[in-house]
Amino acid sequence: MAEVNLKDLDTLPMDNGQKVDPWALLQSVEVDPNANIEKPPTAIEIHTGGSVAPSFTLGNCSMIIGKAKSKKTFLLTGLAAAAASNGWALECINGVLPADKRGILYFDTEQSEYHLNRTVKRILRQASDLTNFKAFGLRRFKPAERLELIEFALYNSPNIGLVFIDGIRDLLTKGINDEENATEVTSLFLKWTAELNIHIVTVLHQNKGDQNARGHIGTEMLNKAETTLSVTVDSIDKDVSVVTCEMSRDLGFDDFAFRINEEGLPELCEMPVNEASQSKQTNPQHIPDDKHFEVLTSIYKKNSEPNGVELRDAIIYGFGGTFGQNKCREFISHYIQSEWVEKIRDKKRVIYKYKRAIF
Repeated sequence: MAEVNLKDLDTLPMDNGQKVDPWALLQSVEVDPNANIEKPPTAIEIHTGGSVAPSFTLGNCSMIIGKAKSKKTFLLTGLAAAAASNGWALECINGVLPADKRGILYFDTEQSEYHLNRTVKRILRQASDLTNFKAFGLRRFKPAERLELIEFALYNSPNIGLVFIDGIRDLLTKGINDEENATEVTSLFLKWTAELNIHIVTVLHQNKGDQNARGHIGTEMLNKAETTLSVTVDSIDKDVSVVTCEMSRDLGFDDFAFRINEEGLPELCEMPVNEASQSKQTNPQHIPDDKHFEVLTSIYKKNSEPNGVELRDAIIYGFGGTFGQNKCREFISHYIQSEWVEKIRDKKRVIYKYKRAIF
């Protein structure tokens, strides 16, 4: 939307050229505190550790991140197969789209015609039936054209419930580090998911030097996504990829692992047993107290009154980034229950004080 001075405007110019009454527009999205809003339907559930996580709900978008060759697309085929069959894939992924939202669109921006066809065949072999599934290869188009084609397909396909975009980086017209362009694309995702009541799953590489999603688009998507999954090749058994729920606005889920079988399909396998993988799934109660004290002392020497976000980020950093935000909540709860840390509301601000520290 173009920048305008709204002080004295009776109408508001929109991107489509139309002019609307600003108050009418605001009233159409005003929140009614007395309304009972039902929880949105779920597209895909993740079943791990005896719990069920409604990780992909209609009206939201999610992201899969990982290094190159970490098998992100193999995970995507499992998600797509579960949704297409409205059943199970990888033993822990369950497709549960509502009956009137079974349509699935799959857009690939990177692969050649041959490799994309092989990917779709892999989905078919897991799902057995792709009646409600359509895949499109957008590699030969420019970024702006890809966006236009995706939008056209979304608004002209019946009963769409789930959309896969592999990968989002190729929808950017100004590059991965352009902040304005990143905001434009993520805003489109929010518009599409809200207006069409669909869920969009997209894929993005992690930085080579760390575990963060690449560029401004990665930052924007992390802020907007309902669920962010990471796929990591195990440090010892390179044939195994570990899936971690890095962030979820609902229930998270335990890590799970998969490998590619002799038929070229992803299959669930045991979590690898080594120091790196154990640290990802460790319960804070199983970590020696001295290690917790070491991390907490380091944190509170630098910041004696961190807020929730500051404490969370510092804990994750202190443990070497071996777990995400959801897991970190367990650490903070453990510290509070152990009476090492106290949560205090100071006027409008919430801070966390360290009760053990003696400096």
